[in-house]
Amino acid sequence: MYSSTLISSTAELKRRDCLRLGLAAAALPAGLMSGLAASDAQAEPAAVLAAGPADVMADYQRFLNQRDVLQLSDFSGPYSRRDVVEVALFFQALHRGGWRAPLKFQDMPSVERLLRELGSGKVVSSSTSYWSEDISGAEASVQLSQAVIGDGEFEAGFYTVESNSRAMSAKSLKDLQGLSALSNQSWLVDWRNLKRLGIRAQHVTNWELMPKMVAAGRADFLLAPFQATPDLSLQVGTVRLQPIPGLKLGMQGTRHYLISKIHPDGANLQAALNTGLQQLRQQGVIRKAYMQSGFFNPRVSDWLRL
Repeated sequence: MYSSTLISSTAELKRRDCLRLGLAAAALPAGLMSGLAASDAQAEPAAVLAAGPADVMADYQRFLNQRDVLQLSDFSGPYSRRDVVEVALFFQALHRGGWRAPLKFQDMPSVERLLRELGSGKVVSSSTSYWSEDISGAEASVQLSQAVIGDGEFEAGFYTVESNSRAMSAKSLKDLQGLSALSNQSWLVDWRNLKRLGIRAQHVTNWELMPKMVAAGRADFLLAPFQATPDLSLQVGTVRLQPIPGLKLGMQGTRHYLISKIHPDGANLQAALNTGLQQLRQQGVIRKAYMQSGFFNPRVSDWLRL
């Protein structure tokens, strides 16, 4: 599943081209930054191209709000969600692992496109996590980081609009089986779990269309991670979605950053990232980030897990 907040204006689209400066700076230590600023004779290190969904990277900038990502210890607040804090964890892990090269980010609208770009060596890695199964068939050119989400840790809600009284009143798997879902066949874990539960699912290629279709009554719900909002609601553009209360889906599988085997910096990035992720995990930072973003959510601990 791919939860997002839509970019709201043309200006925001143009702003993506400016993300390079803020994101590259976040990956550089202060000493190197000041050295570059002080001397025109010192060439800036060549930026390495990584991949991130445009809406996630834009919300990541809003979430940081001028803060230094390397000093970040509180992952709560506006614009915090699973994929946004994963970008912050990506930077922190790389820095802890000794990576110092600046990163430039390319918009990546789908996992299919991401795998092509990683497989050709045009980009070095993703900035957010994906299921291990997502690289099926691309193992020769794409590798995984250490897992950031372990098997069984991922729980999702069945998100609908509050006006859909039939969906909001569902209390059991049988009730859900009488409803319809939206998903994408390329999201292998999501699609498999819906089929496992016997829930009718309609394939939609574009995530951004799904909330609008649920609001229009063309389907009853979609899968999304739980949110840190007071009522667990998810705002996507003008559509506000609520989880069906009392029910949640346990997703089997592990999630990882994806890294190119073809890119000349792929091996170095993987080594730095894994070293940093191990440190962050041992210090409890990864779990803390997921809890403060609402993804690991104690408020749904007693909900029926399907």
